[in-house]
Amino acid sequence: MNNFRTIVLALTTVAAASVGAQTVYTGSADQERRERNREEALAHYRDATSTSTARGERRESMREQTREGTTSVREGTHRAAESTRRAAHKTAREARRVGHNTAAKAREVTARVDAKLPGKTQPSVNPDGINPVSTSTKSPTAPSNGVVK
Repeated sequence: MNNFRTIVLALTTVAAASVGAQTVYTGSADQERRERNREEALAHYRDATSTSTARGERRESMREQTREGTTSVREGTHRAAESTRRAAHKTAREARRVGHNTAAKAREVTARVDAKLPGKTQPSVNPDGINPVSTSTKSPTAPSNGVVK
């Protein structure tokens, strides 16, 4: 039983010491901490605004920011359209060049073949025009085409 009293006394002493060691919470300490934080935030805000106005900068309104955004979008779109237009023109120019070269080579081949066959001439597909004299003039594709008037 003697040991039990000693243990209880020791635990009571430790508990009392720990309770006394805790800082007592007061509302004034919390209020002081909040005031310090507020002052630090205001000082930081004043420094940030005074340096920006000292450099000649000012806060832009929402309208100015929107205008700058739309201007940058418009300029970016214009640059993209210009580059696309340039690429399309370059492609078209190259296609025309290739087409002209192909046509020129075809004419050369035809001329060589015609030169080898001197008696051969190009037949006329429709020497009288779209409506020959002996056909109906109502329609060149009508079933009556070829009927003599």
